[in-house]
Amino acid sequence: MKIKLAAHRCGTDQFPELTLDAARYSLAKGANSVEMDIRFTKDNIPVISHDKDGTKLFGSNKNVCDLVLDEFVKLRFIERPEYHPHTLEEVLSSGVAPILFHIKEGKVQLDIILQYIRRYGYEDKVIMGVQETEDVFRVKNFNPNIKVLAFMQRKDALDEFLKNGADIIRLWGDWANQEKVDYIHKKGREIWVMAGCPTKQTVGYTSDDDISKWKHMRVDGLIVNEIEKIKSLV
Repeated sequence: MKIKLAAHRCGTDQFPELTLDAARYSLAKGANSVEMDIRFTKDNIPVISHDKDGTKLFGSNKNVCDLVLDEFVKLRFIERPEYHPHTLEEVLSSGVAPILFHIKEGKVQLDIILQYIRRYGYEDKVIMGVQETEDVFRVKNFNPNIKVLAFMQRKDALDEFLKNGADIIRLWGDWANQEKVDYIHKKGREIWVMAGCPTKQTVGYTSDDDISKWKHMRVDGLIVNEIEKIKSLV
């Protein structure tokens, strides 16, 4: 079984995270998809941003939701000031695909994102990663053929995501065990593991031993950085 690789935040240190250049690089190096996070500006425009604020990447302590679009697109990466963060529309108009979108703000705002995806003809080029079980319904009611990945925030949400029709279950590495993998597979769904640990600030990174363990469990996908290295191991 070939393990699918999703490039976490576009998955490379060659370019700033969540940029189109990073996405193109990881796809060229063998990623099956690139992961991008979506938030909304103050004027309700979907933009690509993992963090709530711009402190780490842009040196701005303002929250994305407190910036209007013009302010957001004027931000520059501290380490690479020639790069700026993207809007969702900019990403979709680029043609970069496939993309795993991590929806940070769902419900009614998810409907806005789905309309953008339809407008740019991306319904067969995306996986919608949602954090709330009700958002599975929103995506499936919009287009039942769009794959939905459950970015579960709690272990005990698994059965509700399965019941609501999530196609892929994301597990943190320390949540994954053979019993749980077998259970999800018996339900006819895929299991993708998010490498690393948020409390240790290692999300996206992993070890050779962990890769071997997840291969043995027969997980279907990994969300990782260092695509070139991981591809050689899987």
